[in-house]
Amino acid sequence: MRRRRRKRHQPSDGPVAMTGPHLHERVLRIMEGYARGKVLDAPCGQGALASRLMDMGFQVYCGDRDPDWFRLTSGHFHILDLNDPFPYRNGAFDWVTCVEGIEHLENPHHLLRETARVLKPGGRVLITTPNIMNIKSRLYFLLRSYTNNFRYIQQPTNQRELLALHVNPIPFVELKYLLNRNGFSIEQISCNRYTRKYAWLMPFLIPVIRSFTRRKNRDARFLLKRQLLEGDILIVSAVKVDTHPIAQ
Repeated sequence: MRRRRRKRHQPSDGPVAMTGPHLHERVLRIMEGYARGKVLDAPCGQGALASRLMDMGFQVYCGDRDPDWFRLTSGHFHILDLNDPFPYRNGAFDWVTCVEGIEHLENPHHLLRETARVLKPGGRVLITTPNIMNIKSRLYFLLRSYTNNFRYIQQPTNQRELLALHVNPIPFVELKYLLNRNGFSIEQISCNRYTRKYAWLMPFLIPVIRSFTRRKNRDARFLLKRQLLEGDILIVSAVKVDTHPIAQ
């Protein structure tokens, strides 16, 4: 896909976060402890996260399929479809941030392959997605036959509705597999906040879940983290440790 620059106009107001509560703040808190470098922020929405990363000293390249949302007048913006090959050279970035993006994609495997390609050795990826493995979402599926945040998947009537659809719920175990397969090692698991729904059930459910999860489950140390059991939006950061991941 050819890289296309968009002519920018002076917006009437600044970019607004198009994410869940406290998510950008948590992402920034994770990244502030690392050396500044070049970041690909995709999808970037209006550019709210990119603006704050630039204020911190990062050099940010923004990518999104819908340029009409973009509100920044500085930095780099390219029209970018994450289902297509990324229009960047190998090893171009120190960071890739994909905030509330992977659940909208037709092919999450492609996203991680391209992310690994455009990151330098030792580069990092930070991915956020609705946490369908928390207890709230598990009960939603048991009682209502769908997970929380993936309630209504229906045919869109226009392109903007299509881009907004949550079509690919990604459990942590799948995300961990995709990261490991593409040469990443998970460094941190976090969340934007802890959900309070069904709080009265937690003292009864959590001991049962811990007991069953520990049985013959080598990933129990991940799956029993509070961030997975009670976190609203999952935040996973990982470092690229293998420059030759397993080919598809």
